[in-house]
Amino acid sequence: MWIRFASVALVVFLTACASNKPVVTDSALEDQGADVVAPLPDGFEKKYRNGLAMMEDGQLEDAISHWQQLSTDSPEYPGVWVNLGLSHWQSGAAEPALQAFEQATLLDLEYCPSYGLTGIVLRDLGRFDDAESAYLSAINYYNLGILNDLYRNDLVEALSWYRKARRLLPDDEKLNIWIVDLARRAGQPEEDPEEINVWQAELEALIRQREAEAAAARAAKLAAEQASNGILQQEAVSAEEQSAESGIISDTDVSDDEDVVDLETESAVSGDSPVTDEAGEVSE
Repeated sequence: MWIRFASVALVVFLTACASNKPVVTDSALEDQGADVVAPLPDGFEKKYRNGLAMMEDGQLEDAISHWQQLSTDSPEYPGVWVNLGLSHWQSGAAEPALQAFEQATLLDLEYCPSYGLTGIVLRDLGRFDDAESAYLSAINYYNLGILNDLYRNDLVEALSWYRKARRLLPDDEKLNIWIVDLARRAGQPEEDPEEINVWQAELEALIRQREAEAAAARAAKLAAEQASNGILQQEAVSAEEQSAESGIISDTDVSDDEDVVDLETESAVSGDSPVTDEAGEVSE
């Protein structure tokens, strides 16, 4: 359940941003697809699932109250704020929705659902330029196509975005239908132009670069942890060696003291022990 969009692959990251459904993932819970950053608060996952169930069942008032409480108890999770905003938006309250999405963005600048949903709300408010900026931040080609197709009536621009979205969503039959329809209406060929192939090649190169960077970061983190563990182990060994040396020195001191005692005992027995006078001087 807790998978960061960018951790699986960039393509998954891009396609997931097109959704206007409840957010079932949370970037704060994962570190680039690695282990969970920190233990979840007690009962958090159950509360999160309950909130999702309320939204799916259309219990929007309960969902809003639920996410508001969870945002107070666990404000560090952007998914909580996005679902709060989505609950507001589905109930018809645009401004509270935008405020919640903004809070999610402040927590994680790369959390794409906050941008994609912000774009949808802004589009419905008629703020098309702002919606476009939000979609671009989310890299949401699907909704950029809808924005230019249905709201701006820019068929050529919409067709370009739909073509890119189809490369990411090849099994989406609606996109195929829309592209064929728009291409005919705009006097464009149904086949994708070469520029789309170039774009896809650049995207795949970017994916490989991101994967290599992520692998390098994981390797560097592992090396640092191993080096740190090595230093700690060496320090522990050094401490043990110092402790052992201190024990040897203590034993030597004890032996020296015993020798002194033995010498004094021998002198006393032989009658050669020195005698001090009242002035403290030693006399033979």
